[in-house]
Amino acid sequence: MRLRCALDQHASALASARLDALLAGPTALQDAVASIPPATGISAEDRLRLRAELDAAGDALSRCRHLGASLTAFVRVTLDTHGRAVGYDPQRITAAALGGRALNTRA
Repeated sequence: MRLRCALDQHASALASARLDALLAGPTALQDAVASIPPATGISAEDRLRLRAELDAAGDALSRCRHLGASLTAFVRVTLDTHGRAVGYDPQRITAAALGGRALNTRA
């Protein structure tokens, strides 16, 4: 349950652009993974509960991936429209290609 909660908090931080919560995510995820008990020696009922929580955590992880990809695309488009490449661009090729253009879109 801690893993799913940590992933849900991370997804929420991605969706709401809360940098402090986003930076706290990796530590919460490490703690949650470390708290997962070994699968040996637990009852069949507990094993089913653990499986359900891991499935829910997988869904939360997929949400994090989609939100992270969307955020990356948004940052890339924003940097491109301002003439700033994501990588090193000493000749400002991106800025020259986009000069005099406007971008009107809603996300």
